[in-house]
Amino acid sequence: MQENYFTVNPSKINQNNFSLSKKESDHFLKSRRGKIHEEIWLLDGLGTAYHACVKAIDDNYVKGTIIDSFSKYGESKLNVNLIIGLIKGRRMDMVFEKATELGVKSIQPLLVDHCIKNKLNLKRAEEIIISAAKQTGRSFFPKVYEPTNLQTWLLNHHEGSSFACHINGKKSINDLVDNDNSVINIIIGPEGDFSKQELNQFKEAKIELVNLSSRRLRSESAAIVSIANVIQIMEK
Repeated sequence: MQENYFTVNPSKINQNNFSLSKKESDHFLKSRRGKIHEEIWLLDGLGTAYHACVKAIDDNYVKGTIIDSFSKYGESKLNVNLIIGLIKGRRMDMVFEKATELGVKSIQPLLVDHCIKNKLNLKRAEEIIISAAKQTGRSFFPKVYEPTNLQTWLLNHHEGSSFACHINGKKSINDLVDNDNSVINIIIGPEGDFSKQELNQFKEAKIELVNLSSRRLRSESAAIVSIANVIQIMEK
């Protein structure tokens, strides 16, 4: 049986009972054409999933009981974070969607020298992330941060192993990542790539440059390739 996932606000779970928001109730009733006594899965976005059963529809709000709960449902033990130069429109949407599907824990948009775009619709980004998490059955919804500049990020992030993807990189992901790494930070440039000054900042911070391909990849492609490769290596 295909599992149907819905988001639930943790505050709406009381002992063994739950209630869905108006939006998720409408999804159950109108899109899924759900019925009373149907079993569903609830994702709280904080790392817990609930197997539940619908018991009532009260003024178009779906309510029911919890059958069982599962911590870290749909999650791996890996802590992979994506730091990426802000890119335009649908390409950035794709980054949020695919990074979530692949299992990242957070996404930090960067405002770097060659960014064409300098603003982020945070609400839209969060909606894309939640939708992708529901599609893949992730109980944790990746955190997306307000855009910041590279210098600020470098000053505040010293945990884990970090690398930047660049066509002139001399190392491969295999050279830098193994399953002993607990935290990996993947840094991707914008559509115009990193500037010389930013490349110097990486050098000063002792952040290695990684070459993903003999061909120049778009930012969104580089994000997908690098995340997938890191996870494959770390999950061995």
